[in-house]
Amino acid sequence: MIEKFEVLKRLQSLKNKINELEASQERMKQDVQKKKDQIENEKAVAEKKHEEKKSVQKEIDRKELDLKTNEGELTKYNVQLNSIKTNKEYSALVSEIGSKKADMSILEDEILNTMSRLETTNQEYEKATEHLRNEEESLKNLIKSVDAEIKEADEEIEKVKKEQEKYIDLLDEHSLKHYNRLSSIKGGKAIVPVIGNVCGGCFMNIRTQTLNALMSSKDLVFCQSCSRILYLDENND
Repeated sequence: MIEKFEVLKRLQSLKNKINELEASQERMKQDVQKKKDQIENEKAVAEKKHEEKKSVQKEIDRKELDLKTNEGELTKYNVQLNSIKTNKEYSALVSEIGSKKADMSILEDEILNTMSRLETTNQEYEKATEHLRNEEESLKNLIKSVDAEIKEADEEIEKVKKEQEKYIDLLDEHSLKHYNRLSSIKGGKAIVPVIGNVCGGCFMNIRTQTLNALMSSKDLVFCQSCSRILYLDENND
């Protein structure tokens, strides 16, 4: 029959294995969430570029409308030139035409500059959306991979739990109660070795009386400092 201490050690080892598997699952889920958060940020960047593109296009449309309006006014002024009777009126209108042409020239330059901005913004938007598509595809592959690994870990956890049950059945109620209590409050480290007269859990020296009890008794022996269950390490002198 397996000794009580060996049963507890194996139980603890199995519990640690489960903890490791569950921690690995949690890390994988966090990786997926980080990727999702990253994609949400990149969506916001792409949307911002899209809004910027629309804004620049509206600016071009507005300037082109202003240019068209000025062209209409210039045509009207040119028609009026033919009906003017005095030099003063003629000179005033010619001056107005010159001013209007100057305004139109400035507008044309602004439109060209704004079109250049629109081209740059379009390129940035296309680059952002292409990157976003790639990242979304990467997320799909990551989720698929993580789902498969989590499923595999779940199956492994179930196997370990079944093995745990076999060892639990070998323990008396008193020992199991102490083990479960200590495991929950000591981070899964309920049973530790004594190495060189030192507790492997809290690293405090073990009393001679406690050491003697370990060597002579088959009952549970606890560290006087941290209350963990103790066992003699095989290499302990």
